[in-house]
Amino acid sequence: MSHSVEELYKKVAVLHEKTLMLHRERYRMQGSYDKAACQNLVDDVKSLARDIVHGPVDLDRDFSK
Repeated sequence: MSHSVEELYKKVAVLHEKTLMLHRERYRMQGSYDKAACQNLVDDVKSLARDIVHGPVDLDRDFSK
């Protein structure tokens, strides 16, 4: 099954949101952070990035419409 451009866009948006969450957790003002939460977010980001890279994308569409 191939991903549509819209599905790819949504996955990239989720990837962006998760990386923002990771950044916010890692660089909280208190100076301490939840290492387990950060590791879970890193694992999610890696998994989603792999899916984006290795998932087929259906670009054989008629974009003139």
